[in-house]
Amino acid sequence: MLIGVGRIVLDFYNNDNVALKRRQLDELCQELRKKFNISALEVADFEDPERCVIGISAVIPENWKTVSANTFMEKVFKTLDETAFARVTVEDWDLLSFGD
Repeated sequence: MLIGVGRIVLDFYNNDNVALKRRQLDELCQELRKKFNISALEVADFEDPERCVIGISAVIPENWKTVSANTFMEKVFKTLDETAFARVTVEDWDLLSFGD
């Protein structure tokens, strides 16, 4: 099976409200989970109101070809970039093979 993993950093410029950041991150992660059936959660910089770090993971069936898995991950990140409440500054993802 393949596992898609990723890390996204958002710049929430001039925000000084940690509660607002958490609320919007929760909504964004819920949308991603609902639309793509992936895991998405804030993973770092919890108390910094201007920086949001999201980790995502997706279990991909082994009958998918690598091209299909790459396309899926690209679609997740494109959607995140288009729907995020803050500017995406770092976008890093990879496919890991497990159990071969």
